[in-house]
Amino acid sequence: MSSMILETKNLSKSYGKVKAVEDFTIKFEENKIYGLLGRNGAGKTTLLNLITSRIFANSGEITFFGENLVENQDVLQHICYIPEKNFFIKQMKVKKIIAYCSTFFENFNILYADELCEKFSLSVNKKYSALSRGYESILRIVIGLATRAPITIFDEPVLGLDAAVRDIFYRELLNDYSAFPRTFIISTHLIEESADIFEEAVIIKNGRLIKQTSVEELKAAAVYISGKRETVEKAVSGLNVIHTESIANVLICTIYQPLSSGQQEHLRLSGLDISPVPIQKLFIYLTNQE
Repeated sequence: MSSMILETKNLSKSYGKVKAVEDFTIKFEENKIYGLLGRNGAGKTTLLNLITSRIFANSGEITFFGENLVENQDVLQHICYIPEKNFFIKQMKVKKIIAYCSTFFENFNILYADELCEKFSLSVNKKYSALSRGYESILRIVIGLATRAPITIFDEPVLGLDAAVRDIFYRELLNDYSAFPRTFIISTHLIEESADIFEEAVIIKNGRLIKQTSVEELKAAAVYISGKRETVEKAVSGLNVIHTESIANVLICTIYQPLSSGQQEHLRLSGLDISPVPIQKLFIYLTNQE
């Protein structure tokens, strides 16, 4: 059985009149991979900065196995946060940066870091200033995976990486997670391609948690229903419609609620089409809702 490793309760953070995170309560379990999803400005980075004590909440609490997390160095050393931007010393070589980071985490595996550098063709003798945007991301990936911290947080880990390198990252993360289980929290905008590695999706809008569920349940609960306008309008009456669009006399409705096999059969017999909703589209529709 998994246990709760990280919790927030009624967490709020404001900047003047702007509420970046509001009344945010969530529980993260041990040894799960979470996708943290939200549009720009939704509060994802603020939440991650709060969890890692880079900034402090106006109210609420954060606990790690029930122990207060704020400014608690004994606890914080068990959390590796790889932000979107790192401020490494530009003249420092890659191997020195990795060696420096290894001193902060008791589970850091320097041999695994070297192996990852080879897999990603990252030269350890290059200075940080000489790295492209893509290789800066690769360095962040190497450090994040090699720490093998109980909680590893990536904020936009694949920025600047082409599809082939992104695929290596996803496969490497899953392989190492299988060998050394821990909790991953991954914030990304590339939802469609990364969804398969997530066990749970955490969706944020306007600083609030609007959905936390397994990716499988998220996918299973959403379908397109399409057909003649009059027939569709009658069929979806009473259902949870989160998006509609029309082409000529064809109406397409996105339903977000589980439909029984009997309900689906009835819709098909009425001449309507039922099809799955891509998870990226579903995310857009859910975060469009008022």
